[in-house]
Amino acid sequence: MKKPSNRKTIIALALGLQLFFGSSLYGYDIEGTVEIEAPYPKPIRIQIPEQYIAECETGRVSPRLKISSEGNVANAVIELKGVPEDSFRGVEAKEFTLDQNHCEFLPHALIIPKGGILSILNSENVLHNVRVFDEKSLMLFNVATPAGSAPLKKQFNESGRFLIRCGLHHWMHALVIVQGHPFYALTDESGHFKISGVPDGNYTLTVWHEALGELAIPVDSKNSNIRAVYPVYKK
Repeated sequence: MKKPSNRKTIIALALGLQLFFGSSLYGYDIEGTVEIEAPYPKPIRIQIPEQYIAECETGRVSPRLKISSEGNVANAVIELKGVPEDSFRGVEAKEFTLDQNHCEFLPHALIIPKGGILSILNSENVLHNVRVFDEKSLMLFNVATPAGSAPLKKQFNESGRFLIRCGLHHWMHALVIVQGHPFYALTDESGHFKISGVPDGNYTLTVWHEALGELAIPVDSKNSNIRAVYPVYKK
């Protein structure tokens, strides 16, 4: 009896792996940077009310618009649209942490999968009040988090962008982006992003930033070094 060749065995194994893991096994990486045209906006200083200076200090800069000296934009949300649903691979709905420390939310922006649990901590000796709003400005919950309290845990079962604020310290806010597929990214402090496991094809890359708005760029899976550039910032 003739034995199968090594080549046929390798091909069969590769096909089996593709069926098991999905098409993303052979996916591409789409990466690039988000920038803004000069002149770059100056950092926005936060005015701390006098009654909170003792516990929260002064000299704060708003995290809402964080731009490097080279014009790179941090905390921009990247989404790849148009990827066939049968290419979606499972995203683990694990627990993610948002801390309240030095009278600010850390990190300022966070992407979690649909079904993920957000654990909100209070790591300082200050009373906070966590309020979560959906994209229609509907307040979903309002919970006090005293110093030393247990983590506040909430599960997010719907996709979308959620605003988290402190009801006591008006300058404190964070963004939680809940997504139902893995083709998302958040730019780092150098404005860089990377989305891995992208199937071969043509897509639309959207960029959303809370202060700068939205951009849309046509891309294909073999694109590299994408530059998304916002126009000059106007308040």
